[in-house]
Amino acid sequence: MLTIYAIPHSLYCAKLRIALRHKQLDWKEEPPPSGVGSDKYRSIIPSGNLPTLKDGEFVLGDSEAIIEYLEEAYPDNPLMPENPRQRARYREMSRFHDTRLEPALRQFFPLVDPATRDHDIIGAAIIAMNARLEQLGTMLSGFDNGQLRLFDCGYPITFIWLRVITDRLGTAVQWPENVVAYDNWLSSTPSVAEEIAHYMPHVEAWLATKLGTTQ
Repeated sequence: MLTIYAIPHSLYCAKLRIALRHKQLDWKEEPPPSGVGSDKYRSIIPSGNLPTLKDGEFVLGDSEAIIEYLEEAYPDNPLMPENPRQRARYREMSRFHDTRLEPALRQFFPLVDPATRDHDIIGAAIIAMNARLEQLGTMLSGFDNGQLRLFDCGYPITFIWLRVITDRLGTAVQWPENVVAYDNWLSSTPSVAEEIAHYMPHVEAWLATKLGTTQ
């Protein structure tokens, strides 16, 4: 059985779990030994990355690298096509999430806590996110939705956080119509729907902590 080291509210751990669910692989999940950043955990994975995969004696960090490894080691229920140009396009879409869209989302997290909320920073974060969503909408125009793909694994949890946080902040971003349709399709796919059901309690718990509403 595969083992993954993960923490509950990590977007990238959720990204990996979506891939594992789609590929119908068996895994167990454990917290990083002695905690994230600990010497013990870094003795397992020097980068300290989350998630980390253990497949027997083989250890690998970074969600994207792990999913690509799973594609090759466990080829059933593929997330990548055989055509090299299509594979490159899937990687491009996945990198856009990891290096463009998710970092734009990350700017919102410190703003949830009323003590660190700054309306000028919120405005700048909205402008930056609108630009990324517009770019994503243009990029998605070249794809039809069917079976789950490599790049689909990262977007659904990012979309959830974006909707939840902007709602808590009393603001909104500009969602292109095809991005909304894409989000709706993603959340209807079985592996994504299952991960969302697993993940949402952790979203609410994190928000409650930041908003000072824990019991």
